[in-house]
Amino acid sequence: MNLIKLGEKYNQPIVIALGFFDCIHLGHKFLADTACASAHMKNAESALFTFSNDMSALPDYERQIYDFKERTEAISNLGIENIVYTAFDREFCSIEPEKFLKLLTENLNVCGIVVGQDYTFGKNAAGDVEFLKHYCLRNNIDLTVKPFLLENGRKISTRYLKEYVKAGDVVSMNRLLSEPYFMLGTVEHARHVGKKLGFPTANITVNECRMPLSDGIYATRLHVDDEVYDCMTNVGAKPTFDVSNASIETYIFDFDGNLYGKEVKLAFYARTREVTKFSSPNELINQLKYDENNIRNILKTME
Repeated sequence: MNLIKLGEKYNQPIVIALGFFDCIHLGHKFLADTACASAHMKNAESALFTFSNDMSALPDYERQIYDFKERTEAISNLGIENIVYTAFDREFCSIEPEKFLKLLTENLNVCGIVVGQDYTFGKNAAGDVEFLKHYCLRNNIDLTVKPFLLENGRKISTRYLKEYVKAGDVVSMNRLLSEPYFMLGTVEHARHVGKKLGFPTANITVNECRMPLSDGIYATRLHVDDEVYDCMTNVGAKPTFDVSNASIETYIFDFDGNLYGKEVKLAFYARTREVTKFSSPNELINQLKYDENNIRNILKTME
């Protein structure tokens, strides 16, 4: 995967998919697949444009489903060869449509552009598909405009995927994402209470700019060092021990090793229950035993 900052020169011919891409759902995958296929036909490289920063720092923007590193991971898994990126800030928002296209095409050897039918760009979203058609015609660039992908009669969009994140509905999310919903993070030392209970957990620290997943117990899989482990994950507080700070703690099945300091990928498959305050550690242990058996069965059905 090659990262190119907007404004940098890159001479290889590319076909680029343009959009917001703050997560990678099936509509985004449709555009990426189209760009890859077109690039192959033109003997060019595929590319995708996205943003590198936390847009929630700007008024009227909330946190994103994935941070830039996670989007890069998901995009690379689609076979895209280049990511063209920039910060989404006041300066970028003030760029006129024509200037944005010139910034893109005068520095990059763009032979094809792929967009969705509702694509807008530039200051006040003044640029649209018709504007882009005229620009591409004048500059001998092939333009491909793809229709919406629908689910239950409505356009697949990040807007309602965020509703699923807030509800913890990863089953519905996973139907619409290019791969199961995931987090990238680092395993850090924590309280080690789980180990005393017979359920040692890996405490995973993720980027705070990403939209937080609803609290709950989840069926998950941990990817680390080219291995994949089934696990169960607590997202949120630990009320049984009067710990109100939210965290992500994962109990990895059939694993005995040291993960501290490692970068991991945690993929989510189902939310099995809410976070609950138990009357005693023994009551919690009994529930965790039930959770483990339940989640092992859930993950087994997904093999």
